[in-house]
Amino acid sequence: MLRSPLPGATALLREKENNRAKKWREMAVVRKMSERGDEGGRGGGCEWGFVTGDPKLISRTWKGIPDCWRAAAWHAFLTASRKRRGIGRGDGELVEMYAEFITRPSADDVQIDLDVPRTINSHIMFRRRYRGGQRLLFRVLHALSLYFPAMGYVQGMASLAATLLCYYDEETAFVMLIRMFELRGLEKLYQAGFGGLMSALEEFENGWIRGGAVSRKLNHLGIGPTTYGTRWYLTLFNYSMPFPAQLRVWDVFMLLGDPDVISESKSVSSPLGTAPPAAPGGESAISADEGFGGTLDILHATSAALIDSMKDIIVRSDFEGAMKVLTSWIPVKDEELLMKVAKSEWKMRKRRRGGGGGAAGGAHHHHPGRASLGT
Repeated sequence: MLRSPLPGATALLREKENNRAKKWREMAVVRKMSERGDEGGRGGGCEWGFVTGDPKLISRTWKGIPDCWRAAAWHAFLTASRKRRGIGRGDGELVEMYAEFITRPSADDVQIDLDVPRTINSHIMFRRRYRGGQRLLFRVLHALSLYFPAMGYVQGMASLAATLLCYYDEETAFVMLIRMFELRGLEKLYQAGFGGLMSALEEFENGWIRGGAVSRKLNHLGIGPTTYGTRWYLTLFNYSMPFPAQLRVWDVFMLLGDPDVISESKSVSSPLGTAPPAAPGGESAISADEGFGGTLDILHATSAALIDSMKDIIVRSDFEGAMKVLTSWIPVKDEELLMKVAKSEWKMRKRRRGGGGGAAGGAHHHHPGRASLGT
């Protein structure tokens, strides 16, 4: 369910949020845009940008982006990633393609029409059939299915689009979805047959939790990561934890979701099978025959933190009990603790990749205050 990230905020919390917003304003830089939405031109207005490698920005993103800055920050993070890696098209070109796509039929329209009313229909924006948010959601998913014709529409995409529509107009939501798929590993995650999803879950199981007490218990019970991880990964935790906690995960994923080692391959999916122009010396999206290269590490770290919070319950449970806790809604009550544990898992993984050694797996390490996550 999508709710305000500041429900029932007190005057003190609002003052704190305002102070945080001022700090983000101080970090932001103004960039002039052309009419086509590309940087440096004339007649297109301005947008906010950030120095994405700034340690202060990274630290503050882990602490959560103020909600009034979230839309600008997410867009700036993915725009910087696109320019740095030379992948995909500019905003202006994507917006033009969106306008063209919504005039054409898609083979997935019937399934999209069935799924849209079931997507977060408790939110006021998505309650009315063929109106408001439902109409926008249909159009964005319709266009996405045409942009990636080989992949088409897959059900989990609806929750991603719905989250973005809470912050952007339909055209920008489409641009952001394309960027997430091309730059954050979602294109591989959603590929036909879900081979990418299986690869991601195998990467999580073998690299993040193997060897721990929870992993041994789950193996004994015959419970694999597809049981709980499929929904976590395909919806980026949208149906698994409260909206404010999901946004905190997305904040960091948007900023730190680039791969550690960039592929030299030039292959990247594009509409109608045509290759998008790459920047000189640019990089490409992750190819289908290689791993995720660290792109999903924020998702892995969050999953490890959630598994860690369930450890005491899982190790004492039978099959039914373990399945219930793993597949149920996770009422995260302490978002700060969730992100603190996720950051710890992420840093341990980075140190291991950098040759720092250490046992494989992260979620079996003890984290103080684990139970207070709310599980």
